[in-house]
Amino acid sequence: MSAPEDEVRRQADGVAAALPTAGVPRATMIRLAVLAVGLVALVVTYRGTVGAMVEIWGRSDTFAHGYLVAPITCWLIWRERARLRELQMAPSLVGMAAAAVAGFAWLLGELASVASVSQFAFVGMVVALVWAVMGTRVARALAFPLGFLFFLVPFGEFLFPAMMDRTTDFIIWGLRGSGVPVYAEGRSLVIPSGHWEVVEGCSGVRYLIASVVVGSLYAYLTYRSPLRRTVFVAFSVVLPVFANWLRAYGIVFLAHVSDNKIAAGVDHLIYGWVFFGLVMMALFWVGARWREDELPGAPAGDAAVSRVPTHPGTPGAFAAAGVAAILIVLMWQPVLAGLDAQGRRGSVTLAGLNAGGGWERVADTRLPDWKPHFFGMNRELREVWSNGGPPVGLYLAYYRGQGPGQELVNSENRVLKHKDRQWTMTAEGAHSTKIGAEAASVLSTEIADAASGRLLVWHWYWIDGRWTASDYVAKVYQTLAQLRGRGDDSVAVMVYTPVREGARGAAEAVLADFLRVRGGELSAALARARER
Repeated sequence: MSAPEDEVRRQADGVAAALPTAGVPRATMIRLAVLAVGLVALVVTYRGTVGAMVEIWGRSDTFAHGYLVAPITCWLIWRERARLRELQMAPSLVGMAAAAVAGFAWLLGELASVASVSQFAFVGMVVALVWAVMGTRVARALAFPLGFLFFLVPFGEFLFPAMMDRTTDFIIWGLRGSGVPVYAEGRSLVIPSGHWEVVEGCSGVRYLIASVVVGSLYAYLTYRSPLRRTVFVAFSVVLPVFANWLRAYGIVFLAHVSDNKIAAGVDHLIYGWVFFGLVMMALFWVGARWREDELPGAPAGDAAVSRVPTHPGTPGAFAAAGVAAILIVLMWQPVLAGLDAQGRRGSVTLAGLNAGGGWERVADTRLPDWKPHFFGMNRELREVWSNGGPPVGLYLAYYRGQGPGQELVNSENRVLKHKDRQWTMTAEGAHSTKIGAEAASVLSTEIADAASGRLLVWHWYWIDGRWTASDYVAKVYQTLAQLRGRGDDSVAVMVYTPVREGARGAAEAVLADFLRVRGGELSAALARARER
């Protein structure tokens, strides 16, 4: 053979070796085909969960990175193709068990209407399906690429309140340390040059999530040592939090010293993202000083794994195991449909309370025209009561047949809507009281409006005959009720009354008396609505 022909042959062999299917055993090809069918069936069966994630990516810049997660994962897996060819593959019973656990978690998430649980569980089913079909060795080799898929889930909105509070505290501390007087009420700040309010965009959640996603990928590609990867990811979590505090303080301080000519309006957002970009560049620059291309003493290439033989099992056994894994992850949608049918009821009939105990219904005009920012309910009721003293408002939002956008416990359901132009939250906390003869804990929120005055609002939930003020406990009660075939009937309950500044104790006494006297009738009214 001539030299040119030999060179052509070597080049052809190199191209063939680079192809994903080159030199792949028939059993492995069957596995890949079964896995591909299973993943497609998984996406189609749980398209509601997938669609909910994609919808959030599209409407929220905080989670827009979700569009890139799957392509990045595919690229990370492609980088490992040479190593994967040589790994031993065998069906994993542990992977099938993980698939069953993830599927059950998805069922619980759907029953409780907790979208994030359903979405994490869906990604868990994807990972478990790969594990069950391709085996433990492959799952271990692809631990980070498969784990990176969990960034598909738009998760982290629960951090907004706490991070907004901490940002507010830091701004107050920084301004006072700079000699700027501050009057603070909740998240509203008044300084000599103007009024500021810490809103969700100031919380730093967006920066934190972006930093964790990018930082995790950078750590995986740059380091080989688990310790260095962990340390870098930890810095990716901590640094943006502190950086956001400095950014928020800097914006308010710059606006103050420049008579609101700097860092206001559009500048506010521009300075925020420029500052975040500089912080991330500094983090990567420092992190690059300790980069590792390979662990010291690591074997060259994949020589260590190339000696592992391919599993000799029959293609039929491989296919059977793959089909079993697929059935495990697909079975939960029919189970959900059966539970939903068992607990299904008709339309909601919600009647008001009957008069009694010295309390009588009075005109709605006795209280300001306020209602909480709740939506998606089947019925709502607003009444005003009085026993000759200050009026007490009662608000009920009744939910049945809950689903995405129509669930009681939702990050968008709150006493005040985001950036409310009329009302401002001035205080919040918890309070112990009695509803009828039953002891209960409620959440307490004080809101104010310059024209209408102040209101003290106590709010909590009624789930399957039980009271709770906790979002998490409410979800547990709702899930247990549905597992027993009792449906998902749930109610947001609020009572509120005017409160004079400095006289909060008197307002609390009015609400406590109303609940003690009328709490039994309230419980009975909700129970009647549930059975209709």
